[in-house]
Amino acid sequence: MASTEEQVFLESRNLSYDGAHHLDNWDYPEDPGDRRNGVEVAELHDQPARMSTYSDPCEVARRALDLMFPREEDSDDCWSTWSAREEGSDDNDEQGGDEVDDCSTQESSDYEDDGNCHVILAETNCPGKLYPESEAEAIELRWADRFFQRIIEHSKLCKEIMDLGDDDETPFPPSPMKVFPEATALCILGAKSCHHRVYRTHDTSTTPSTLGYREPSHMLQFFSMRLSSFEALYPISVYGIFAIRDYLDRRRNYVFNRPRDDAVTIEKQDSFVVPLCSPCRGMYVSDKALVEVDLWVKKEGDESDDKQLLSAYAEIDVHAEANVMFYSRISGDNCNLDLKYKVLSESVEAVIQVYAKVDHPHHVRFTAFSTGYDDYPHRGVVLFDDKLFGHEKIFQHIVAVKANEELHVFLEVNGSVFQWTFQDEHVGAVISPDDSVFEYGQFFVRVIFAPKDCQ
Repeated sequence: MASTEEQVFLESRNLSYDGAHHLDNWDYPEDPGDRRNGVEVAELHDQPARMSTYSDPCEVARRALDLMFPREEDSDDCWSTWSAREEGSDDNDEQGGDEVDDCSTQESSDYEDDGNCHVILAETNCPGKLYPESEAEAIELRWADRFFQRIIEHSKLCKEIMDLGDDDETPFPPSPMKVFPEATALCILGAKSCHHRVYRTHDTSTTPSTLGYREPSHMLQFFSMRLSSFEALYPISVYGIFAIRDYLDRRRNYVFNRPRDDAVTIEKQDSFVVPLCSPCRGMYVSDKALVEVDLWVKKEGDESDDKQLLSAYAEIDVHAEANVMFYSRISGDNCNLDLKYKVLSESVEAVIQVYAKVDHPHHVRFTAFSTGYDDYPHRGVVLFDDKLFGHEKIFQHIVAVKANEELHVFLEVNGSVFQWTFQDEHVGAVISPDDSVFEYGQFFVRVIFAPKDCQ
């Protein structure tokens, strides 16, 4: 019978490592904390929410917002009413409106509409043709050996931590993800199943925001992303992309997307969590999805002086199980990228839209929680975390929510916490703040559940 290490090696040839992805002890001090215990004012409505068809709640919410926040005639906003503030609005695209934060970009595409999402045109940027076929096996063995060694090192570290006993609070390390080399054996041999061809990596356009399923599906939700294990002089500025390519559409769905002139400034090493943006649509996974990452440090001078931190393709393999938090690492030569994410079964896309107008400067933080996230009560999805003053702020964030579960949106401002709670098929919020929230400004939150249906 094979030894444990031999079994691990044999499994690693398939380059999946499901068992070590989900660990109960993990720490990100910068992740959103459990704000629910500090909720200051939230009232449960006396009357049960009215049930409605799919289209009615959206229309009612839009009209309610138009009444609550009527537009001024001299407003510079490109929308005259909230009803026009729809995801993918033609008005916004044509007039260049930038009020809705969206990480998506518009680039040329190799996809054509055939009335049923898209048709894929044959093309590839796979570098396999640059390698002789005679090297395919050796490259595959070296890759598998490196991955195997990382699995063994991770297993040893986890065992050492477990041997310390239950009283020890040392966090478990992130498990290694399947990071592809520049070219795999499948690439070199020209196989159709190489990741470049399967995920259409030559296409750098953005997946349409209109795609999505109304019926519950397996969905991917990211909670945090942090660079680690590299030396740097702080502060530093980081830019680049982090995108998911899923089975619904192979084009990029950005979770981080910063151009060089909008780089993220990191003041000190112990706070090096990269702020995530909203995906332009929900991320759907059946068994696998591809992660594409290309991150740079911005230097003084022009772009030629910048340093590349990490460039890689990695595969998320969810064959093992869903509804478990994954703590994984993409390893690179210059740094590592640590990720926390969850695959939620039987989930739907929820579009959170927020309107805010603040008369005095405040640091405002919006965070979303749901039942599917509650295995670790100190975690949630940060929707917005920045200063607000004066002008209107409108943004939307898309998250995955377990079907028929509640979605909580928390506002933190000046030490006070306010709560909105939503549930599918209910009109508006079933829990909302009282009037004390108006001490800080005007806030309106709405959620649209499963608004799309592309089969």
